[in-house]
Amino acid sequence: MFQKNLEFLTEEQAEKISRRKVAVVGTGALGQMAAHELVRSGFEQITLIDSDIMDESNFNRQLYAANSTMNQLKVNVLEKGLKDIRPEAQITVHSERLNEANGKALIGDVDILLDCVDDIPSKLCLEKLAEELGIPLVHGAVEGWYGQVAVVYPGDGLLSMLYRTKKDQQVSAMVTTVNVIASLQVNAVIKIAIESENILRHRVLFADLWKGDFSFTDMQKH
Repeated sequence: MFQKNLEFLTEEQAEKISRRKVAVVGTGALGQMAAHELVRSGFEQITLIDSDIMDESNFNRQLYAANSTMNQLKVNVLEKGLKDIRPEAQITVHSERLNEANGKALIGDVDILLDCVDDIPSKLCLEKLAEELGIPLVHGAVEGWYGQVAVVYPGDGLLSMLYRTKKDQQVSAMVTTVNVIASLQVNAVIKIAIESENILRHRVLFADLWKGDFSFTDMQKH
């Protein structure tokens, strides 16, 4: 069913992807699209973490927001959608808000952590947890027409530098921004999974979908 991926991946790479465990923290706009693309890319072991429910404010940007899913837990809606695409996928669901106290238990033994949360304190919490667990974190954020992506390895401290002065952000975005940033995040996860050397590390990719502009900013500890 997913043999077409072998036109772009070797069998060894596809096998690595199927074995990698990925945790998607935050199953709103970014998380729904990213999880959807992970499954279609061959990932079969995915953990979903979020305590939120679907409501009418989600319609403009969230993949699974529909009349039929209103007032349901987002993790449950997403799990159902992913299993419909790939029934053999192992989807673990936690309908809780991740924090420092429960983070390690919820994340478990995953290999890659995906940051799809929409508030800065939670993003910094994820960076700290990834550091403690010794795993890479793929960061994503969207706001209106703008978005950003970065890969953070233990010791990098990139998000701590990036959000040193910024304390809050808008949580809504255009669906086009969501789709682009989620795709870039999943692309980064694929590269980590297959052990590519071409990783977006020590820099942040900024996307301005209004102007059609993409730029990079280097961010390293000195």
